[in-house]
Amino acid sequence: RKRQGAVRRRVHQVNGHKFMATYLRQPTYCSHCRDFIWGVIGKQGYQCQVCTCVVHKRCHELIITKCAGLKKQETHDEQVGSQRFSVNMPHKFSIHNYKVPTFCDHCGSLLWGLLRQGLQCKVCKMNVHRRCETNVAPNCGVDARGIAKVLADLGVTPDKIT
Repeated sequence: RKRQGAVRRRVHQVNGHKFMATYLRQPTYCSHCRDFIWGVIGKQGYQCQVCTCVVHKRCHELIITKCAGLKKQETHDEQVGSQRFSVNMPHKFSIHNYKVPTFCDHCGSLLWGLLRQGLQCKVCKMNVHRRCETNVAPNCGVDARGIAKVLADLGVTPDKIT
């Protein structure tokens, strides 16, 4: 009864991600296309409520990786033959000192501090916060933007590739 006039926010589900439109308080980069998310007023981007990745409204349907936070929630095993398309290359993160301001490639926000600001993958040079390390999808060295473009040209949506 108290929330009778409350506005319900729409949840967009893609590959296990639960994206909701969100207002971003600081400069942020898209975790899919790596472009800056513009806007001052209103909702600028979509953020996954499980793994906290931030993307443009135009990029949320192009995410090809499963939500990393979903593994913790689901316990049932899938059959090996049921998946035709799978990316499972874990990152090799190590603590890194950045000399210039750097943004997290997962949540898009700035890596704060003077020393040991975040983690960097030794193979693909992905930069993330320590808090984002567990939420990063295992797609080391994979060009997600290129794969999404090829799938779009074929007319296949990323959530229907299994």
